[in-house]
Amino acid sequence: MTLAPLGEPSLLTDRVYAAIREGIRNGEFPAGSRLRLRDLAAQLGTSPMPVREAIGRLEQNGLVVRVPHRGAVVADLTPVELAHVYATRLLLEVEATRLGCAAVRAPDLAAMRTAYGRMVDAVAAGRVAEALDHDEELLTALYAAGGNPVLVGLVEDLWQRCRAFKLLGADAADSFAPEAGAWSTQRRLLEAVEARDVDAAVAVTRESLESSQRRIRTMLADAEDPR
Repeated sequence: MTLAPLGEPSLLTDRVYAAIREGIRNGEFPAGSRLRLRDLAAQLGTSPMPVREAIGRLEQNGLVVRVPHRGAVVADLTPVELAHVYATRLLLEVEATRLGCAAVRAPDLAAMRTAYGRMVDAVAAGRVAEALDHDEELLTALYAAGGNPVLVGLVEDLWQRCRAFKLLGADAADSFAPEAGAWSTQRRLLEAVEARDVDAAVAVTRESLESSQRRIRTMLADAEDPR
């Protein structure tokens, strides 16, 4: 991976943190990748200090872990941890959907439609990471409509924590046609929210998370047993 030099702005650590986090989010630093301090500093055009501080923040957020004899690596959730994360996401996102659908307004729906259109374009072009970004934009617009920013913040933290597995699940989606397979759940969610049908919206959210977890579990199991 080649990262563009950032120079020396006053909030350099914030920018280094954002650059490395984006590399994790878009899959350029996959789960288990080693984050070498001096290599990152050289690529970003900084001293090692802001990189060290940024990696410390990424550890606090659960995106990076320390491994003996390897140093800092991108967090790789075990199947048990993955189950815990998705069980928590299910609890939080069902509630966020319920609150958001009940309170959504015209500007929120407009933001959701825009994000959905961008997601469709990215899926059709095979740009999985970008499609996930727009998928999260759509959901953020819905969840924020519920008026509980703490709930939205917790959901976003969990998205970051399992980003590598969201990418894995998206790659395993049974279709890259935006109107079919796993991606079609967002169209159905948007339709339910537009109709102000809370029960239908909640059902779509539940289905989407449960099916994503099943796809990821299957891929992890296949990787462990290549027969």
